[in-house]
Amino acid sequence: MNESDYNSGLEPFVNAFPKDTHPMCMMTTLMAALSSFYPEVNPAYVGPDIYKTQSERNKHIIRVLGCAPAIAAHSYRHRLGLERVPANKNLSYVENFWSMMKSGTSKFNQNPKVVRAVEILFILHAEHELNCSTAAIRHMTSS
Repeated sequence: MNESDYNSGLEPFVNAFPKDTHPMCMMTTLMAALSSFYPEVNPAYVGPDIYKTQSERNKHIIRVLGCAPAIAAHSYRHRLGLERVPANKNLSYVENFWSMMKSGTSKFNQNPKVVRAVEILFILHAEHELNCSTAAIRHMTSS
């Protein structure tokens, strides 16, 4: 999903949430909504063989990994009453996530140590974490 698709697609969903909605609630809803933008990859429409090739699976993994930080950051900022910060293609994955979360706040600083700490945190969560909210998202997105 590119930037213009996000504006016309997911942004209205985010803006429809009350400001006091918990970001995890928004995240799960928006991840589910994301699938509606790609009906061509829904096995219910195109058949069960859609994910048989590694290249097809990789395309969808990259899509989710690319959209998730933008969705998380926008959900966080919505709750704080802040405007969405668009992605910056000149930043690394974690720098971009940090920028989308904290730009325009007093706590924004692209400190390399903070960026590295968040990278490690992401790796640890990817390898070891499966708490209730993570399980809920995995179950929801796999259905």
